[in-house]
Amino acid sequence: MKKKRQGPKVPVAQFIAIIALSISIFLIVDLARRAAANYRVQREAYRLTQEVEAMREHQAKLLARRSYVASDLYVEEVARSELKWAKPGEMVIVVMPTPAAITSLPTPANVTTASQQTAETPAEAWWLLFFGERTVPTLPVTAKNETGGQISVNVE
Repeated sequence: MKKKRQGPKVPVAQFIAIIALSISIFLIVDLARRAAANYRVQREAYRLTQEVEAMREHQAKLLARRSYVASDLYVEEVARSELKWAKPGEMVIVVMPTPAAITSLPTPANVTTASQQTAETPAEAWWLLFFGERTVPTLPVTAKNETGGQISVNVE
């Protein structure tokens, strides 16, 4: 009789060990993936908590600023510094730059000024301050002459 040739027999214990090892490798990989995802979520939660705290601090600063802006102290500060207002009995002094100070100021290279004019008289300084032009218009002045007639004179 002929014997049938069979392949090597794998004992059942080895087969169960291979299956258990495969399942455990799968579970370990899955656990590592979940742990990494949990770490990313925790890190994002910490970042968002920090951002929320920063926004709360910013909100508190804005609320403090809003209450300050609504106060009379702020209104007085703006009126004095920006609008040049004064209390009764006080005098506001506006310091005008001298021609030497204006010419010594550095000008930025990218700003082109059509005319950097300096005032020679206080009237020209005020005119430049409000209108920005060098020419002061001539104003007609009427006066009476010795005979009682009126004379018109253009004053520059």
